[in-house]
Amino acid sequence: MPLPGYKVREIIQKLMLDGDRNKDGKISFDEFVYLLPKPFVLNPVFNKVKSSDIAKTFRKAINRKEGICALGGTSELSSEGTQHSYSEEEKYAFVNWINKALENDPDCRHVIPMNPNTDDLFKAVGDGIVLCKMINLSVPDTIDERAINKKKLTPFIIQENLNLALNSASAIGCHVVNIGAEDLRAGKPHLVLGLLWQIIKIGLFADIELSRNE
Repeated sequence: MPLPGYKVREIIQKLMLDGDRNKDGKISFDEFVYLLPKPFVLNPVFNKVKSSDIAKTFRKAINRKEGICALGGTSELSSEGTQHSYSEEEKYAFVNWINKALENDPDCRHVIPMNPNTDDLFKAVGDGIVLCKMINLSVPDTIDERAINKKKLTPFIIQENLNLALNSASAIGCHVVNIGAEDLRAGKPHLVLGLLWQIIKIGLFADIELSRNE
């Protein structure tokens, strides 16, 4: 139940009375810290425990949200205390879109069709072929088909495909900052879905012309 207005005013008046130490009508950050209970300010162990408890509660709240998949940080530096999430519905829609778009492409038969109920999508982009094909579907002739390595996919060849896909995605207007070939090869969900959405969106809006809507 929300507090009545007079209670809120009383709380504000008490905060100003106790916290406004220099009587300038404002509460500075230092004055705010002064108002905090002493354990928060003086006991770093207490702070650490409370912060950890809050973080765990927040992560549990995210995990409970229906249709949202949450995973820990995707690097050694960020794996502790951080979390990425993505929508199952988003993944499902992208898989169906790509399956339909590339169903007749002989170069993608090794991964198409993908099962939208599994993590097939994150594995399918690992060799770079699907990404290159999707870029060409969105903006035709962006990538010369002869430049896409489709056979004898050694780690070095796969790296070339992924670099080609990232450079081409950037060329058609995608933001690829902080997305590397290794991220795509590892199938990091939030990065894969973020890049695919940009590629698909560019393709969807490519044919829109203002003159058609006049």
